[in-house]
Amino acid sequence: MTATVSQLSPRGIFDCDDAYKTPLREDYEHLFDSGIVVLDTNVLLNLYRSNERTRRDTLLVLSRLRDRLWIPHQVLSEFWRNRDLPSVRGHHRTKARDTCAALDKAHRSMGDALDRWLRDVHLSSDANAIERQRRSRASIDKAITELKSFIQAQAERDALKGASSTQTDPVLLELDGLLRGRIGNPFSDEALKAAILEAEARAARHIPPGYEDFKDKPARQAAGDYLVWAQLLDEAEKRRSDVLLVTGDVKADWWHPGSNHAPARPRPELTVELRKRAGTQLYMITPSQLLARANEIFDMRVDKRSVSDLQTTENERNNHPRFYNRAIESILRQHFPEAQILSRDQQIHMGSRTPIPDITFVHPRIKIGLEVKRYIENVEDDDIQYLPEMIEKHDLQAVLIVSNTPLSPAALQYLTDSARESKTLASWIRVRESNVDTFESQENLKMQIRQLIEMSPKVPQ
Repeated sequence: MTATVSQLSPRGIFDCDDAYKTPLREDYEHLFDSGIVVLDTNVLLNLYRSNERTRRDTLLVLSRLRDRLWIPHQVLSEFWRNRDLPSVRGHHRTKARDTCAALDKAHRSMGDALDRWLRDVHLSSDANAIERQRRSRASIDKAITELKSFIQAQAERDALKGASSTQTDPVLLELDGLLRGRIGNPFSDEALKAAILEAEARAARHIPPGYEDFKDKPARQAAGDYLVWAQLLDEAEKRRSDVLLVTGDVKADWWHPGSNHAPARPRPELTVELRKRAGTQLYMITPSQLLARANEIFDMRVDKRSVSDLQTTENERNNHPRFYNRAIESILRQHFPEAQILSRDQQIHMGSRTPIPDITFVHPRIKIGLEVKRYIENVEDDDIQYLPEMIEKHDLQAVLIVSNTPLSPAALQYLTDSARESKTLASWIRVRESNVDTFESQENLKMQIRQLIEMSPKVPQ
């Protein structure tokens, strides 16, 4: 019997938890007019990392959206915990210092290579060869000095004047005016404990957001993304408003990845959870997309270079070697709980001098400096010329190079020679980026570290 029209289900093609609609201009117009525009922590911290032009344009857009802005209290907590890091408030001077140090290292490597060449071809006493090198080195010395001066001057221009005091920090002064009355309440102690337990339970089942952080962080810190999300849900339910979350966090536990054919979009689990809880719709964009959309809708004349600058940062974060580093760190923390694992950023924050190991592994029996190389081509000897200096400065008993590409014969020889001369242990392991999280890679890395521990005759002081 043929069903009548009255018996047909009203369900349409989009009535499915996995369905989605690509946002249109009118969706953003609606959000900018009556939605909740939620800023993630990285949006606020990027105001310190941005150059002067991009910072100005970002604040201009946020000012235009002032009445729609809201931030969870967890974002405020994370902002203050991270603001004083050298990689945030001191971003421009730190980057200038690191770049100048890299130039100095390359300069020294060049000098060493030229001296070695003179010796190897028996021209150490040849006046013509020595004079030619002297003139060329003088030109290079001048060029490097000029480059370093330019880099340091640019850092001073982009660094925030007055940021050393919270009373005169221009970012804080702007944000105080923008966000006053637009910040959510903190959880009570009881609610916070319950939320952290819920975050752990969700992470065990890979329910977004934030489960990626539970791989290598303590529970209270790893729960940060979920706390942001839980507070956002509470606010959306109270207001019954659609939400536009602005975040530079491009991890897979927030986003369904994009492709050449379709843009990235929120994880469907998040969209469904908000719809069931508040009856509203979730939208997500990055800071660069926010500037572009606001510029289009409000005709604000945002500089295209500011959009490009933010987009470059987002793309680098999405395909950043730090994922590789973090995976290595996570494996070490998981398999060696008795050791202290220090990332490069942590060591910089502690005042360590360059050259700094990418990861320092401090074990009761040994101190190992791990150099993590994520290259397209082989690792060459020029890429590790700094090893003797790093070993000496940081009192290392061993060096382990972890790379996704092979070491060239010259690099292997240099690693061996450096270890012998400094009387340290040295090893190398290849871990392909594509399978850094696999059981096999974990076992191989674990075995290399254990071999170095067992071979160590020294105990670090």
